[in-house]
Amino acid sequence: MAKIKNTANKRIFTLIAVILVTILVTVSGYLDKQGKWDKIYEESGVGVSASSEAVRDSAAYFLDVGQGDSTIFISEGKSMLIDAGEAEYAPAVEEKLRELNVDSLDYVVATHAHSDHIGGLSYIINTFGAENIIMTDPSENDITTSVYENFLDAAENSGANIIFAEQGYTFSFGNTECEILSPFNISLSEENNNSVVLKITQGETSFLMMGDAEEKIEKQLIKAYPDLKASILKTGHHGSDTSSSMEFLEAVSPEYAVISVGENNSYNHPSAETLNKFENLNINYFRTDKNGTVTVTFNENGYKTNAEKQ
Repeated sequence: MAKIKNTANKRIFTLIAVILVTILVTVSGYLDKQGKWDKIYEESGVGVSASSEAVRDSAAYFLDVGQGDSTIFISEGKSMLIDAGEAEYAPAVEEKLRELNVDSLDYVVATHAHSDHIGGLSYIINTFGAENIIMTDPSENDITTSVYENFLDAAENSGANIIFAEQGYTFSFGNTECEILSPFNISLSEENNNSVVLKITQGETSFLMMGDAEEKIEKQLIKAYPDLKASILKTGHHGSDTSSSMEFLEAVSPEYAVISVGENNSYNHPSAETLNKFENLNINYFRTDKNGTVTVTFNENGYKTNAEKQ
């Protein structure tokens, strides 16, 4: 009887040992796999957190659209498009949006009426639709180009909520906060300075999106916003010498600047003067003509920059 009991006990101990080994192997495999994913994510520069899936979906994309501007922000599955370059670049913007699994746009921002910023927007709005469209009030300017008329028609036909940009207006999408800092007023003779200027904040990372605003607006921004600092500056007017004044750059004190500019453009953008300022102030910068599309992945703790071409 005792022998049978001992045999039964041995079988029980053996069974328990087998179960424990199986559990350890399974857990070890899971941790190894999880460790690999964590390592991949850490190498992306963003870091791992409990909300890592949401973080992976949060990023800004400064697109290479030649001598023009276009930026996509993604935040927790929500999206915002700022400008879309000339009309010829609309398919490239569409391709990037589809790559990012964007089915419809939560916000579209038309910074101002020049074709190198809004030329592709009518196509994008007609293709994807938009929940909200932010632009300057068309009744306050005298732009009558066919490109601008096409944009206005697309905006009207989209059924989107049309928001005329005003200083101090705030909105959000996903976990990203946005504030319109300018236009202060509309100038019939200075369309660049009518640009919608945005401060965009995602956790500890902030972006200052300048459109084509020039030094005149920079001075007003410094006066109106004592704390103008931003992590990343999208330079005004493609890095020309009409913007990015030394006083402004010192006030913003960005770690990085992004210059959206076309290769061998006839305007000689960006100017050597602007690039020298960046270097003197130790501001790292990307140029879409040299670096292609620039991606910034970010969360509440920081961000990581990556360029399509090094």
